[in-house]
Amino acid sequence: MEGARFIDYRSVLFILLLIAISAIVGIFIATPVISLPLWLKILIGAVLLLAAGAVASRSFSARILELTDELTETGVSLRTKKYRQQIDSATEELRMLNRKLKRHIYELHNLFHISMDLTSILDLDQLINSYLNTLIGQLRIKNATLFLHLDKNNPELKLIKAKGISEEDVAQLKFSLNDSIVKLLYQKRQPIIIAEELTSLKEIEKFRMLDSEVIAPLVHSRKLEGLVILGNKINGEPYSQTDLEMLTLITNIVAVAVVNARLYQRVREISITDELTSLYNYRYFRLRLRDEVFRSQRTGRPLSLVILDVDYFKNYNDTLGHPAGDQVLKQIAKILRNSIRDTDVAARYGGEEFCVILPEVDRNGARIFAERLRKAIEDHPFYKEEIQPNGKLTVSAGAATYPDDARIIKELLVRADNALYRAKRMGRNRVCLYAEEEPAGTLSRASS
Repeated sequence: MEGARFIDYRSVLFILLLIAISAIVGIFIATPVISLPLWLKILIGAVLLLAAGAVASRSFSARILELTDELTETGVSLRTKKYRQQIDSATEELRMLNRKLKRHIYELHNLFHISMDLTSILDLDQLINSYLNTLIGQLRIKNATLFLHLDKNNPELKLIKAKGISEEDVAQLKFSLNDSIVKLLYQKRQPIIIAEELTSLKEIEKFRMLDSEVIAPLVHSRKLEGLVILGNKINGEPYSQTDLEMLTLITNIVAVAVVNARLYQRVREISITDELTSLYNYRYFRLRLRDEVFRSQRTGRPLSLVILDVDYFKNYNDTLGHPAGDQVLKQIAKILRNSIRDTDVAARYGGEEFCVILPEVDRNGARIFAERLRKAIEDHPFYKEEIQPNGKLTVSAGAATYPDDARIIKELLVRADNALYRAKRMGRNRVCLYAEEEPAGTLSRASS
């Protein structure tokens, strides 16, 4: 072993024997008991010493060679053991590095697929649901809640969705772009651990009540798009640096995906929305009418279609101008939106005509709806409506029902339109059903 003392006891014994022989020779020479001449004693002593020296030299030479071999083997063994320990230590370090490398490769591979999945989703609700599920699964946390800033004219952040926790519980949390927490998040632009960063803020108690541990911002193009609040980990352990890095990467990806989804949603809304009235346009109306007719065929439930037209709208437009006419159309669209159910579809049919799809509504229900709508428009105070021939701005409406009045989509449209123009012929400001008989003596088609 390194630093140890090595003693060869056989060599020590040879040395002691040589010393003893030398002592005996000395006594032999010096003692007067033996009556030999001094020179003879010296000669005998020298011979004895030479003989002992020769024997000792041979023994020492052999022992030295033997010891040299032993020491060489021992040194090699010690060095080999030392090198083996170093190799074992280096091998263990390599194993650990290899495991870490494999884990990082797996995380990067997993993150790549996560980014591909999230960035491919253009539906905002689906994206948010997938994002929160991904966070809960990847970080193994109990809950996650997302707030987004949707209105550029309003600094408030809106609660979008909560996973693993009741939205009623989270509703007590209110965030604004002017809040100190939100400003801190935007400044750091990375996740913060609540217990470490927000202990001096009064809002900390709210987070503690909800078992929230981490908040992360969603930032895109130097704009705060929202924030996500994460609960405790399932195993009770604190968030590691790797967890926070993973959260940062996923959240940055989602911030871009949210912007893209909202842009896609806006473009889609524009493509199916009438620019003036913000109702659905004719193209979307035809698609929805087809879908609703097919659904009515599957369920066996009725479907009604109401078409309405503004009475004497040309007179109003020519007298007051197109801007005034546009305002009338916007106000009628607003009344229409406030009169329908969530399942109904209201659209601008063209010009001053509007239409409403009423799923699971029969003839009588269509009459009641159209009459209520007609009355609401008649009672509304439009700008300078007294210039109209009947002193008020009114609408006429016609309705047809599938499958009672029509068996195909085109037939339903034509018969609802026929019912509308029957209302026009009968004096306007009224509702007609296709199934009703037309009174005798009416004109073939009245002008708007």
